Amino acid sequence: MELMSNRRFHVYIEQDKESGVFAARCLEMSVFSQGRTEEDTLRNIKNAISLHLDTLEDELKGKKLVEVEL
Repeated sequence: MELMSNRRFHVYIEQDKESGVFAARCLEMSVFSQGRTEEDTLRNIKNAISLHLDTLEDELKGKKLVEVEL
């Protein structure tokens, strides 16, 4: 199962004023990352989302998956 393949995710990035470090959060999942630059942070959050989805795919094997709409 390709869980959420070729999906777009909403990520917000903010920079800490004191340290200068950037932090990113994916709004659709509880996935966070950080980096020294905005580009590093985007690369890191993409990797974190990908790893999270891989883990979910493994956990969902053999389980019933349904889609809900609000």
